[in-house]
Amino acid sequence: MANAAGVPHMGAFPPMIPPPALWQEYTAPDGRKYYYNTQTQETTWDKPKALEGSFFFLFFVHFCVVKIEIKIEIFKNISCKNISFTLKEKACKESAAAAAEEQQQVDKSRPVSSNPVSGTPWCVVWTGDHKVFFYNPSTRTSVWERPPELYNRPDVDLLVSKPPEEKNDEEKVADESEEGSDDDYPPAKKSRKERKLEKRMEQLAAKKEKERPRQMLEKQVDPAIQAELQAQKEREEVPFERRLQEFKEMLMEKNVSAGSVWEKELSKIVFDKRYLLLNAIERKAAFEAYVRERTEIERAEKKKRAKEARENFRNLLEEAKLHGRSSFSSFASKYGKDSRFKGVEKMREKEDIFNEYVQELEKKEKEERKEKKEKLRLDFISLLSEKNLTRRSKWSSLKKMIEDDDRYKAIDRSSTRESLFREYLETLPEETNSDIEEESDRQKRMAAEAAIQERKKEVEAELGEQLKERSKEHEKHKYQEHEDSFKALLVDLIKSSDYTWHEARRILRKDSRYENCDLIEKDVKERLFDSHIQHLERKRREIFFQLLNDTKDISPSLKWREARKIIEKDDRFSKFPIGDRKTERDYKDWTEERRETILRDFKDLLKETKIITYKSLKIIQENEQHLRDILAVLENDKRYIVLNDAPVERERLLEQYLEELDKKGPPPPPTQQEADRRRK
Repeated sequence: MANAAGVPHMGAFPPMIPPPALWQEYTAPDGRKYYYNTQTQETTWDKPKALEGSFFFLFFVHFCVVKIEIKIEIFKNISCKNISFTLKEKACKESAAAAAEEQQQVDKSRPVSSNPVSGTPWCVVWTGDHKVFFYNPSTRTSVWERPPELYNRPDVDLLVSKPPEEKNDEEKVADESEEGSDDDYPPAKKSRKERKLEKRMEQLAAKKEKERPRQMLEKQVDPAIQAELQAQKEREEVPFERRLQEFKEMLMEKNVSAGSVWEKELSKIVFDKRYLLLNAIERKAAFEAYVRERTEIERAEKKKRAKEARENFRNLLEEAKLHGRSSFSSFASKYGKDSRFKGVEKMREKEDIFNEYVQELEKKEKEERKEKKEKLRLDFISLLSEKNLTRRSKWSSLKKMIEDDDRYKAIDRSSTRESLFREYLETLPEETNSDIEEESDRQKRMAAEAAIQERKKEVEAELGEQLKERSKEHEKHKYQEHEDSFKALLVDLIKSSDYTWHEARRILRKDSRYENCDLIEKDVKERLFDSHIQHLERKRREIFFQLLNDTKDISPSLKWREARKIIEKDDRFSKFPIGDRKTERDYKDWTEERRETILRDFKDLLKETKIITYKSLKIIQENEQHLRDILAVLENDKRYIVLNDAPVERERLLEQYLEELDKKGPPPPPTQQEADRRRK
């Protein structure tokens, strides 16, 4: 279908092939090539198919075919209707070509190519007259001289030394072919309609020629510059705070690391639309601020995780039931697989925390030992106060009276006991009048007895040596009779261990047999009284301990308050004062003695268990099934079952025994044992 002038519509033309100028090649900061489409604003790493073949040849052939078809149609219309229209069209095209040629002379000073420089905001721009200048799209500045940032850059030297290749002017070739094919026709007279049409065609041709260089120039402009200019307009419409927030969100989505640099992360973010929300200076400043912020956050998170790991490690130490002499090696071998142990990364830090905790435990144990020592001292002073001592009391005689008491045994050194005894005597008041009177009466009786003995000695001296020997034996026998008489007196009158020496002495002096004990000195009498009291106390404790052993409901782990309720209901304990502190102290002594007996029996059980050897500790560390086998053997024995109330102590003894066997190593062969036995 043709219009009024006989020219076919554009819809009748063959479809146009998209020109390859729509795709342009660029180099990324990391050296890779990427391609940008100026029409669709698409960016890809793969080379488009439009750039792979000889596109310009196909475009030229297509353009010539279209021109030939147009000329054939025009020729037909001239021969059939009016040939003058073709001449007018030729004149219009000639004037349009001249105007285009003049416009091309003017457009030679315009930019024809732009190449961005990686790592900088600058671009190298070539003009149509083969001149080069440098353009910064961020600051919108153009300079003829090379900026300092582009010094010593081989890639910039290559861009400056090699101008872009000139492209063939397809339209010029098409016009020349069109002029060569036109025939010379004589001018024809123009009608009014033809003049209007000619004027319209001239306006369209001028407009087409005027817009064509601008389109070619726009196709050759760097897409990065176009995107930057477009983004600059958009930035004016959005507040800076919002743009900055979106830029930081982009950095977070792209997983920009805290310790990275701008050049390394540029390839991750350059193709994101949010990259252009800020200009070049703001982008780099925002990137550095984000990196600093992430560094602080990660440092704080790392510090928090380290603190939590140390706290969990300390909780593990508390659960491990350590003591002041615990070693880090044994602790690490036992709890090395625990997650709280692995939470602290450095082994040196683990050891420091362990040593600090053990030092605290050692300090605490030292204070406890000091408190225990003070308690033992007070108990010993209490023991001395029960013996009704005087300033004239002697340590040698007292020591024999109290050596079986637990408060006496609790103090290890004899020098410490004697020093405490001396200190206690200094606190005692002077002797009373009754003591002095008794001592005076005894001295008188002793003086009379001594006078008699003196007289006997004189007689014996006269009678000779036989009488002297007989007299010594008689004195010894008589002293023994006085001592036995005093002991019998104690047995008859003192039947409770609650009496003190002063109370007992008042009772003994009322008996007539007391005068038959004058040969015995006061200290000896007091020593015999103490021995009698100790015997009564020992007998009472044995009966009390036996009753406790026979009571099934009472165990060493039972507290006195609970055991007291059971004792009060049992008639066998009626002779023992339940509310007395002495009974409570005896019960505590029984629990300790019973516990020691149970633990000693358990140690004997471990020695008798043949499955436990020096290899057991290492086998248990590799496979816990060996430990279960050992426990299966031990659980059948009463000496193991009786410790069900103290599983921690039982486990500690087992572990201690395994470590002792592991430390000793394999036992010597039987031949060596026999040789050692004979050598001894």
